[in-house]
Amino acid sequence: MEKLKKKWPLWLGVGAFVLGTHYLMIVIAQIMLSGSFSFSGLGDLIINRLTQPGDAPRYLDIAENGYTATGENAINLVFYPLFPYLMRAVGLLTGSLPVAGMLISQVGYAAASILLYELILLDGDQRNAWDGVMLMAFYPFSMFGMGVFSEGLFLCLTIGCLYAIRKANYIAAGLLGFLSALTRTQGMLLLFPAVCDWVMRKVGEEKRKERASDLFLALIPLGFCCYLLINYLLHGNCFQFLIFEANAPWYQSTKWISENIAQHYQMAQSNPGLAWVIYMAQLILYFGVLFILFLGLRQKANLIYVLYGGVYLGFSYLSGWMISGGRYMFACVPVYLILSRLKDGIPRKALLMGSAALYFCYSLFYLKGFAIM
Repeated sequence: MEKLKKKWPLWLGVGAFVLGTHYLMIVIAQIMLSGSFSFSGLGDLIINRLTQPGDAPRYLDIAENGYTATGENAINLVFYPLFPYLMRAVGLLTGSLPVAGMLISQVGYAAASILLYELILLDGDQRNAWDGVMLMAFYPFSMFGMGVFSEGLFLCLTIGCLYAIRKANYIAAGLLGFLSALTRTQGMLLLFPAVCDWVMRKVGEEKRKERASDLFLALIPLGFCCYLLINYLLHGNCFQFLIFEANAPWYQSTKWISENIAQHYQMAQSNPGLAWVIYMAQLILYFGVLFILFLGLRQKANLIYVLYGGVYLGFSYLSGWMISGGRYMFACVPVYLILSRLKDGIPRKALLMGSAALYFCYSLFYLKGFAIM
């Protein structure tokens, strides 16, 4: 308990740094857009850009009306249930669903940064931990962690699950993985590092025997199964969401990664206005993350992290006609874990400065209303 009390000021500082960075960016954007600062203008910018663009209206509709089997909003089934229904619950306290959505995202984002700090400390020092937190805060598309999107909540649950796995607390890992799989499709991928860790502990030096708590890891895929059950109860088809995704307005279907990479390049050529905010950005992210994972192998980083990062990257880029790769890679946690291990020097400083510059540019574009998904 005494150790926990000593941690609180540090944890508050980590969370305040991440959220403060984004609110400072919003203030700067408001001044740049209007030529002066005003609280009313700031409030309008927050409402307009954190609660209204992209998928936010669909999350708000689910929170207010739930899923429906008929009508134009039946396609909202493609969005997983935990975030919108949690928004409905918190909305009973706030009296406003948009405010509830922002509160869940921002508290989740702050908690994710604290958990990331503690996760990195298991293998490194405080400098490594702060580097990881700053890289997540300055990720170019990290502004999505502030609004009515599932990113903040998903990051919190994912990093929390990875931390519980490292601590061999499989009860917590199973519960957090279950909730993560109810938030995003990629949540079920946490079963991979969980099983890898279980196997390595079983056959490794610890020679540990099975415990009843190990069975809680089965909760991770159960979260995805619950989502499939919702599909079945509404439409009589466990995979109805795939049918909706394949049609307007998403036109997404599963394709080989090479096909999707070629498509991103072709779309960048034919849509120069969107090239650097969507298509080229997704290409750079794919090859950049791939390079970072190979760097992790060279660094002899935790092999489970590297393999999980590869599974996460590959699974995400199986999605055809993808326009949200920037958001998806925001939650590729192994990237922060690997890059936080860089030694002090020019590469580390260049990385932090370059990431901060890209964060400033893309955040400004997003707050100005550019089509960043």
